Amino acid sequence: MLRTCSISLLLCFDSLMHTRSVTATARQMNKSQPAISRDLARLRALLKDEIFVVIRKRLVPTERALSLHMQMHGALAGMEQALGEGLPFFPGELSGVINIGAAAHTELLLAAPLTTILQQEAPRLIVRFQPVHGDFSPDDLDSGRMDLAIGLFPSPPSRFPSQVLFTDERVCVVSARHPLSRRHRLTMKDLQGMKWLAFSHMYGKETNFDRALQGTGHAMHFSAYVSSFGTAPYFLLETDYATTMPRVIAEKHLPHFDLKLLRLPPVLREARIVMVWSAQNDSRRLHQWLRSTIGGLVAQLVPSKLYSGVRHGDYIK
Repeated sequence: MLRTCSISLLLCFDSLMHTRSVTATARQMNKSQPAISRDLARLRALLKDEIFVVIRKRLVPTERALSLHMQMHGALAGMEQALGEGLPFFPGELSGVINIGAAAHTELLLAAPLTTILQQEAPRLIVRFQPVHGDFSPDDLDSGRMDLAIGLFPSPPSRFPSQVLFTDERVCVVSARHPLSRRHRLTMKDLQGMKWLAFSHMYGKETNFDRALQGTGHAMHFSAYVSSFGTAPYFLLETDYATTMPRVIAEKHLPHFDLKLLRLPPVLREARIVMVWSAQNDSRRLHQWLRSTIGGLVAQLVPSKLYSGVRHGDYIK
């Protein structure tokens, strides 16, 4: 089977698993769409499986494809690393797509400046941010659909290398007209009497707040959920609701919205921003360069008192 299936076919399959699009794979591999379709037909014949089915104009992999890719992606990455060993690394020669999973807070902080840096150093790269709701999905990293994920991940699985980018203080954010806006901090009793706003993905799930308040006899009652983080400041301005976010993010809103920041009780304050990636990408130079670039950017954007100072390579294993 290995003699029959060329490296070109495997690379085509790997790209299709990432992009889920014949058009995007053709662009990534510098081939025509008919050529990619022919490669897909050859793969189907060799493996005696549909590999992908089309649902709502999108390629959805079969169970056989998912299983094959989970085993094959790491092997391709290893071959790429071995072939490039000892060769100089030039970001300007890179092409393709960098897929970054980002929680809403971190995307607001990093998306624009990181894209600017990456496009200066590697102008042929496409930077694609994808939403991460709560914890990241291990399958997204294992399959290569995401090169890395950044968010408020309390305890990533030990098999994934991770790095704490910075530790911030989580704050309460309200309108300047909110009844409690003249306060500087909230007590545990205040939490229960307030109306809290959250994001739709939190509905019906146990949250960091639930875990932090467990056993204290206090709770936060979320009674409104919005689908996009970007709507939160507008929502707060027109209501007497409150929400929470890392201070460094909240302060980005202050020049544009009439909002107030209140300190939360100590049990709710810590917000760790963590970057996670798959073990198979740990030593790949492209990914090392990407992580180093993100670490350097964070050091510039985040006040030094918050920046963790974790050097590239000093990871949580």
